[in-house]
This record gives sequence, structure tokens and C-alpha cells, in this order.
Amino acid sequence: MPNMSGIEMHERLLELGCAPPTIFITAFATVALQAKCEKNGALAFLEKPIDAAAMERYLNLALAKRLGDQ
Repeated sequence: MPNMSGIEMHERLLELGCAPPTIFITAFATVALQAKCEKNGALAFLEKPIDAAAMERYLNLALAKRLGDQ
């Protein structure tokens, strides 16, 4: 994603009305960053290193939500 962060891409997808359930993963978490992601409707905001069980849980939620939207 040249010239665009994941958050910027998510915001652009929201503007276009086509943002999928989104899980943000970062090694540089801040309270402000988490608040922005949550405000924009992110399904999850996870810090590295990721717990495998948590990742599985959020992937299952994202898939269920996506399939429910169809």
C-alpha cells in the first residue's frame, strides 16, 4: 500500500461504502490509534505479538459477519 497506512485505507473503504470487517494488528499501539480504529468500526485492534486463540476468535467473527452481510 504505497503512500497509505492501513488506517487510511480503511477510512477510504468506509468512504466508498465497502469496508469489510477489519482487524488491525500493530507493534506500535497507542491509545489514540486504538480509539481511532474503534471509532471507525474496526472489529479488533490487536498488539503484536498476537495470541493465536485471540486471532482465531476475531477471524471467525470477521468471517461470520462477512457471510451474514451477503
